[in-house]
Amino acid sequence: MARAKTAIAAANANPEHDAFPESRALHEAHDKRMLDRMLFFTDAVFAIVMTLLVLELRPPDLEAGDLWVSLRAMTPKFVAFVASFALSGIFWIAHLSTTRRLIHFDWLVAWSNIAFLLPVALMPFASAMLGEQLGGKAVWQVYSTILVATSTMMTVFVLVASRDGGRLMGGLTARERGYRILRAMAPGVSFGIGLVLEARDLNGWAHLCFFLIPVVFLAARATLGPKTVKA
Repeated sequence: MARAKTAIAAANANPEHDAFPESRALHEAHDKRMLDRMLFFTDAVFAIVMTLLVLELRPPDLEAGDLWVSLRAMTPKFVAFVASFALSGIFWIAHLSTTRRLIHFDWLVAWSNIAFLLPVALMPFASAMLGEQLGGKAVWQVYSTILVATSTMMTVFVLVASRDGGRLMGGLTARERGYRILRAMAPGVSFGIGLVLEARDLNGWAHLCFFLIPVVFLAARATLGPKTVKA
């Protein structure tokens, strides 16, 4: 009788997955499958977006005249393509850096991931506009706004994924969480500064805001980045 009471008490004290190991294994397998589906879907969206960017680079009419003259005329489109491809790559790397730590699926993370992909999907549209009018004030403002929105949603994704002490990531210190948040904000901060400069008619300086991204990255690493242990 005492042994039976002890067994009942142990079953009541432990969670269901501890009482039934096979149920815990099934839950973990399902959790992993859901997490994998979310990541595969995200990678597919990025692959499509980054492929669509090149569609604006249509070959010039080879019978219309000098090929090199025609290619030089396409310089704005090449600039828009390279910049947009690089920025899409930055966002994909940032997403990869965050999700590589995820070990549990979470519906709030899934929805914030979808919200992040919304402005990402606008990159081909933004790049096409920029290629048509590289120096246009309104075009640059729209382009920068889309990038600020993408960075903002990436920051929200990091905040959601790293909440509750990083329980979905197997634990996360406040310092590392702050570091990841600052890195996610870097493109948004950079292009936000570009928007301010554009509003003050400092167009040339505004178009250089792209180069502020590594500066913000380095500042984040210097203040909150991982500390190197000296031998």
